[in-house]
Amino acid sequence: MAARDYRRKANRVLALVFGLFAAAAAARYYYPDSMAVRVAFIVAEAALVGGLADWFAVTALFRRPLGFPWHTALIPRSREKIIAAISGAVQNELLSKDSIKRRLAGVRLVDVIVGWLEEDGRQALLPGLAARYVQAAWDNLDLPAVARYGQKWLKAFLYEADLAAYSRRGLSWSLATGRADRFIEYLLAELTAAAAQDSTRLAIKRYLDQAAQNAARSWWQKLVLSLAEATNTLNTAEAAAVLHAELLLLLGDLAVPGHPVRAWVRARLAAAVDRLEGDPAWTTSIDSWRKGLAGRLRLEEALIAIAALAVRNAPPEWPAAWAERQTGKLWATFKADAAMRDWVEEQLQTALSRFIDSEHEIVAVVVRDALARLSDEDLNLFIEDKAGEDLAWIRINGSVVGGGVGLLLFLFVRYLYDPYVVPLVHSVMR
Repeated sequence: MAARDYRRKANRVLALVFGLFAAAAAARYYYPDSMAVRVAFIVAEAALVGGLADWFAVTALFRRPLGFPWHTALIPRSREKIIAAISGAVQNELLSKDSIKRRLAGVRLVDVIVGWLEEDGRQALLPGLAARYVQAAWDNLDLPAVARYGQKWLKAFLYEADLAAYSRRGLSWSLATGRADRFIEYLLAELTAAAAQDSTRLAIKRYLDQAAQNAARSWWQKLVLSLAEATNTLNTAEAAAVLHAELLLLLGDLAVPGHPVRAWVRARLAAAVDRLEGDPAWTTSIDSWRKGLAGRLRLEEALIAIAALAVRNAPPEWPAAWAERQTGKLWATFKADAAMRDWVEEQLQTALSRFIDSEHEIVAVVVRDALARLSDEDLNLFIEDKAGEDLAWIRINGSVVGGGVGLLLFLFVRYLYDPYVVPLVHSVMR
């Protein structure tokens, strides 16, 4: 009920009581000896007094009735105390830390988010949204800032990471899944492709020429070398071609899965896993190397160069296309992976709990600021709007209770006080 509606309702009742009082007073003037008229007059008088008293009391909460200045307009005069009390009650009772956390604990946030996104096909907008933001970030990439952040992240990772455990898990996983063999095959394929280049043979020849020159230090050694080259006894070009061919054959043999060298590499990797698992000295050595590396790490220039190379060589539309593909895949994986959803739920609950602990005071601040913006009249209307129905009934009940009390007093005086109490008092006083 609006504030004006409750006042209008209560004012109508008070006006009705005043009308009844005026009618009873007129009837008493014309029928002074009528018992019914006397009773009606007394009840109407008491009802009017009760209604006026409660009208004054309720109005005094918000304004100055008839300009009466003492202890009136209580709410505007006490607005600071009221605002502090309301904000404190909201912060400490209605929306306390524990109550908010309890309510959040009963809500599966991930399911709420997933349900909202799937409603009306909102998840279909995610790839396009991700593509737009990733493309904008890529187009406005601050390479020095990216390099600084990358170096900071790498240093923090190296300072905190358990490289021994990571290495152990990585090696165990690669051996168990066969990824180690795949990596070896990839490495051999790259080495074979590089070795097959004619530049490799020329590099071998340059090495042999340099080795021969370094070996001939005295005059007679140089003479022998010149004679050998002149008689074709020493031909570094042929030697380089033979070594090049042998190198290609060796790499071809290593490509066979059962080659002894590959078996030896697997055995060394397995031994490394065992050492990382049970050798504290090995773990301590890795940790020492990790911390030293983190302290010496200076990668800003290299990271800037890598980032610049990536930006320069990437197609213009690549970031958006990549983001769109990855978002679709990630969403499908997220919905199908219960463990991932549980992990995200745990992270969300933990983050919200920390946010509530650190920022809970904002509840009182928001309430206090909202109420402080209200003028005195607005504050009155705000409270009247919330309690208007009850305030109306307080005023109406004042008239009803006043009339009832007036009737009881009349009956007490007429049928108990005058016939019994007054004679008794007179007899005692004589």
